[in-house]
Amino acid sequence: MTIPEKFMNTSASGNTQMAFPGSPAGSRPLKACVIIPPVFDFYSTPHRFSGLGAEIVAERLTAGGCSVQVLNFPGQRKKGAPVPLPAALQFLTPHIVAHEEGKLSFFNRYQRFGPPMSDCAAQVAKTSPDMVFIACFAFCYAEAALELAARIRAIAPRMMIVAGGAGVSAYPGFFVRSPHVDFALTGEAEVAISEFLDAFKSKHPDFSRVPNLYRKTDGRVIAPTEKKQTTAPEIAFVLKKTGETKFSIHFTTALSRGCPKRCRFCSNFLCHGRKFRVIPSGAVKHALAKMPLPAETGKAVTINFEDDNLLLAPDYFLEILDLFQNRFSGFSRVDFLAENGIDHTCLTPELTEILIQKGMRQFNLSIASTHAPILQEEQRNSEFSMYESALRTLHQHGIPCITYFICGFKKDTPKTVAANIVYLAKQPTRIGISLFYPVPGIPDYTDATLFDRIPPGLCAGSSAFPWNDSLTTGQLVTAFRLARLVNLLKSDRQTGMDNALIDQILRHKRLHTIEKKDKYREIIPVPNMDEEMVRLFFDGLSGHPLTTPGPRRTIDTEST
Repeated sequence: MTIPEKFMNTSASGNTQMAFPGSPAGSRPLKACVIIPPVFDFYSTPHRFSGLGAEIVAERLTAGGCSVQVLNFPGQRKKGAPVPLPAALQFLTPHIVAHEEGKLSFFNRYQRFGPPMSDCAAQVAKTSPDMVFIACFAFCYAEAALELAARIRAIAPRMMIVAGGAGVSAYPGFFVRSPHVDFALTGEAEVAISEFLDAFKSKHPDFSRVPNLYRKTDGRVIAPTEKKQTTAPEIAFVLKKTGETKFSIHFTTALSRGCPKRCRFCSNFLCHGRKFRVIPSGAVKHALAKMPLPAETGKAVTINFEDDNLLLAPDYFLEILDLFQNRFSGFSRVDFLAENGIDHTCLTPELTEILIQKGMRQFNLSIASTHAPILQEEQRNSEFSMYESALRTLHQHGIPCITYFICGFKKDTPKTVAANIVYLAKQPTRIGISLFYPVPGIPDYTDATLFDRIPPGLCAGSSAFPWNDSLTTGQLVTAFRLARLVNLLKSDRQTGMDNALIDQILRHKRLHTIEKKDKYREIIPVPNMDEEMVRLFFDGLSGHPLTTPGPRRTIDTEST
């Protein structure tokens, strides 16, 4: 492989060898810095900043004898800082109301979650590491990862920089081609970090033997000779504290890898493979027993599982819930969430009851679509009788539910999207809408060169980019607002301004929103809404109590 000159020595025979001058002499431990770059987006949530993968990298490096510093930059700031809307997202401008607020609003404030890039690079340089690992957990955030790599290299030209994470696994060549990235490590850290460290420490480094490691020579990307996945016992257990309030402490974890399902829109397999496997329950029990408990035992504890498919192993999941309940039994309450979703096709009435009894306090479900041809095209199974049965059980117990559908499939039309929203409006659930986006490597997007020609930021759902040309950006944004309207109509916590807004919408059968002007708020029509989709929505709910004007509960009064 061709090594940057700063990493080269020439032997007496004239052969070039890797030297990595940043490597420590003598017995000093290697110093590594694991980084989660700032996130640039319209919004974020605490569990997105959990950095479970980065924690595993750090643990593996520590086990290999390194002194490790983890810098989770998004977690360093409680709020995002506004930044200009990127040029690549200017197409959203006709649909953004600059001073919009309220429960029907679309995104209108692009933000940086974390310190400025220059500050981040300075923090990294201050740790004086021998190597830097940059985690990119989604391909849409590739530009931030590469910009941070460039800034680090500008400060410390001899630093070895490795990019990894789910975003890198989707398209490793995109990262390793950068002059500021030396290696791209795909897949799971558990199976590669030890071999990487061995190669780094060797007098004659040979990185070609490191599983899942992409490198380059003469500008040409070299794929790894071995691609490897974890076995169940190899999966590391991480329980990360993601927040704390006056009354509760929040943790996030993930217990499984891989998915045998082949939904065409899902990218899980690119990083974790198709074989479903879970951390042995004994290993989880052992790790929980060793974990020091927070001192504030009077608070509730909330555990969020980031896994996609834990119900593929229902008995295992129930056992895990018991382990967590037992470990945190000294706290006021232990609640469970699965924010990435629960597979409703595995959710029998009996299992739903048991999950509620064991502490599931909210159910996030996904149906993808209600349109049979779309489900068939996307290879997604749905059992609507099971789904509706689960909703009835949840409603009887007063357990909140959010049901997600995807908007923007190849076969979507204003009619199919309106039908999805109308169907969910009639069910005892809130609506979550996911605007379709691809990543390199999923079906229909296997030609990675497509992503060389477009900004990675378009691969964020919040970008509302019309990837499949089935719906326009205006139709995607209209669907987003309609989903929010349904949630507001179902809410039992409506303010006086909410009621005035609802009244305007129902009387005119047209979307309106709230715009803040100086000290006042004004209800205005939504610009550039899709008239056909709105008409189909109101036609579908004609005569339904949800869209029948009438008195509504208020929790306070506001002037309109």
